[in-house]
Amino acid sequence: MSICMGLALAPADATSTRTAAERKDTDAVVQALCGKSVALLGEPPVHGFGKTEEFKVELVRRLVDDCHFNAVFVESGIYDYVNIEKKLKLGQDVTDSMIAAAIGGIWATAEVKPLIPFLRHKLEAGGFTLAGLDDQLGRGTYAQREMPSDLVQHLQGDERSQCLATLQKYTLWQYSDDAPYGPAENARIVGCLDRIEARLSPGERKASRADEDRAMIDSLKRFFARNLTEEFTKRGDPDAGWNERDRSMYLNFRWLLSRLPRHSKIIVWAATVHVAKAMSGATGFERKIPLGSYIRRDFNDRAFALGFSAYSGSYAFTGQPVRQLSAAPDTSLEARSFANRDAETVYLSLEQLRRFGSIEARPLGTTFTTARWADVLDGLVVFREERAPVYLPR
Repeated sequence: MSICMGLALAPADATSTRTAAERKDTDAVVQALCGKSVALLGEPPVHGFGKTEEFKVELVRRLVDDCHFNAVFVESGIYDYVNIEKKLKLGQDVTDSMIAAAIGGIWATAEVKPLIPFLRHKLEAGGFTLAGLDDQLGRGTYAQREMPSDLVQHLQGDERSQCLATLQKYTLWQYSDDAPYGPAENARIVGCLDRIEARLSPGERKASRADEDRAMIDSLKRFFARNLTEEFTKRGDPDAGWNERDRSMYLNFRWLLSRLPRHSKIIVWAATVHVAKAMSGATGFERKIPLGSYIRRDFNDRAFALGFSAYSGSYAFTGQPVRQLSAAPDTSLEARSFANRDAETVYLSLEQLRRFGSIEARPLGTTFTTARWADVLDGLVVFREERAPVYLPR
């Protein structure tokens, strides 16, 4: 993933730009989430829905400012956030562009842009944590450019230079037809990570930097363990890689949680397919085990999974033309939500979702899926008309 750097971002205090309508739309959701320990904020997995992003930005602000949530965990690589935390501990500057790069290019939109300085000011004020859950590597990030050099500092001599070359070959993607990436190269990378991990002596493991480096190494090893997707195809389980990624995000969630003050309140920003409390009853998703299911197991009803959908409108993949959503059929949850209503946004509570029973809807993507949505989510925001986000120039 890439991100536009050096952007002219919105003022830190953007409260004056918020409309009464934005606050009114989020009122019911804030009320539902305010008393929870974990607020899991989903979105369709193509990550290309502008109204959803705008709503989530307002929701994060209100949950932090009004409900005292003190951590935001994002579905992006853990590595850049660890680097940001290191800089904060050393008293070094953390810039908006560093936070934007950590969040990733799929959210490099005008709708998300005002959130960046808001998060930076919260970090600078202290008592607030911004972190990544994923083990994947993004383009244009610390993970791609500087992390290999930092990790190999635990090695010496030729071993250091060899492992640096091995790691950078992947992060900078220096492969060719004559020297392709494959199982042998993957094994070399994991071997280097094992050697770095072995150099963390028992005394060093107690140090903050070693703990953070270990977390990055653990994430990288889980990533490379499933990186050759054809291995999962051979095993006949097409969902195995997906499930292992979500389990990896959960392991990072637990590590991050262990570093927070007791009774912390956490916002998780991710796709709905990851934050759902269960997927077994959703047609076509039955074998997926989402991150949210682990969090639900740990927190019970102190966790809340929120989804988003739309009756009609448009969306856009990063760097691709705007596409139209088909209008929801009359039998769908989206159509029935707006029956006899003039509102542009409808919030459906858990009890309202239960009343719908099994019904087709599209919180999990751009196509319709049949499910008992009360088993998947605790609440659902439905827009009458979604719109594509405005992607920032790169």
